Amino acid sequence: MSAGTLSGLQQAVPPHALLEAPGRRGQRDGVGELCQEFAAVCRSAVDPLEIAAALEFDGLNDQAVREKYGYADVFELAEEMHRRVPADPVEPPGAEDPWRLGLGRPALHGLIYSLPAMFFPAATGLLRGPGSITVLLVSMLVSWPVSQGLAYLGYARLGRGDAAATKLTLRYGFLGTVAVAALAMAVTGLVVDARLTALAFGFGQGLYMLSATVLMVLGAERLLLLVLTPGFLAGAVFLLMGRPNGFAVPVAWALAVTPLCGLAMSMWVTRGIGKGAGKPFAFADLVAALPSASFGLAAAALIAFPVVPGWGAGRTGINTGALLAALPLSLSMGAAEWTLFWFRRRSWRLLRATGKLRAFGRRARLILLAALGQYLIATAVLIAAVSAIAWAIGPAQPGGSAYPQIAAYLALGGAMFLALLLQTTRLRVVPPAACAVAFALEFAGRDFGLRAQLAATVGLLLFFGAYALAVLGKPSRHT
Repeated sequence: MSAGTLSGLQQAVPPHALLEAPGRRGQRDGVGELCQEFAAVCRSAVDPLEIAAALEFDGLNDQAVREKYGYADVFELAEEMHRRVPADPVEPPGAEDPWRLGLGRPALHGLIYSLPAMFFPAATGLLRGPGSITVLLVSMLVSWPVSQGLAYLGYARLGRGDAAATKLTLRYGFLGTVAVAALAMAVTGLVVDARLTALAFGFGQGLYMLSATVLMVLGAERLLLLVLTPGFLAGAVFLLMGRPNGFAVPVAWALAVTPLCGLAMSMWVTRGIGKGAGKPFAFADLVAALPSASFGLAAAALIAFPVVPGWGAGRTGINTGALLAALPLSLSMGAAEWTLFWFRRRSWRLLRATGKLRAFGRRARLILLAALGQYLIATAVLIAAVSAIAWAIGPAQPGGSAYPQIAAYLALGGAMFLALLLQTTRLRVVPPAACAVAFALEFAGRDFGLRAQLAATVGLLLFFGAYALAVLGKPSRHT
């Protein structure tokens, strides 16, 4: 904000002009003091909507306004404040759209999310024997929450504009979470009768996920393509050759290059911390990261549960529907990112162009429904494409029984998209709590198999949809 704008906002308004302005019928004491408190906002506001957004952001809801000031809602109070305080707006410099995003970054992220899927069929020799699926699921259930927590800590420091502190946080956070992943694999090896190669692969999966988190927070996504190249090319060639036994060991070593390169790259991009960077993070930072970590855990549980042997929808062998939905769901994260930015960009423009609270809420909800529809259509197209390829090359034949499973994962993808969208608007507690409740219900109804999964995922989607429509129609969520 320029100095000219500040001087315009700080012009003196006599206190009596605010306190002695004629009131409305039924008005209670305190509006004048509120006008003084929000004088700068009221003077610069071109319409009552800006004042209403500031009041909501400060914690005043309709009920508080009715009880304390005697007005029907926040917007009615904002109209009165806008009438009382002389407007003296200063035209600010044109603000750059903070949500502008091209197609390149989401497409790149889609590749980053999907390319590791090539590693699993190429690593079947490593994953033979009892306990291998359990190892992979434990790795996923540990890696997702700690990587989400690490990402929150990194982005929080990055948002403060301190590059050295961000690198310090990511470096020590990365080393600490890698130690957690290694400990999880060691404990799993003691509890489950699994081969050492499966445990090594599970640890490599977690190591890659954590290194990818560090590189993506620092905007070094292109380095991830270099990290993924050896394992992806080796896996692709191995599969095209029909998985000959003589090449199993070289392919295993090529797959191992990816997490090791990820480790090296993570250490390289966080170099140059220097003195004076402070502590990596305080206890308060770890507490603040808990919602992100718990969301990662709940989301991983919802995705993984249907394929756990003997449980849920995957209790009778290979879950074809889950296999056909896993890759498209990973690919859809690129579409989810683009659509999320599309929604935030449209809402940001709407906030600047609309002067009526109710009109803003109505149009914001329509934009939200359009965004959800875009994501679901994109994910459905990806699932159809993967199903067609699977049908053509034959590794998994999608029969009629797979379609309800795919529908459950499609609903879960829509719910995850809305959860991520809510988190970008500072609503970080409700998404993990709702996901945890959905998983608890699915687990409780595990004897019903697919029906329980459908009920849990569709119910979660409907809940997030209703909740998002209720809260994202408020201007304060888009400031």
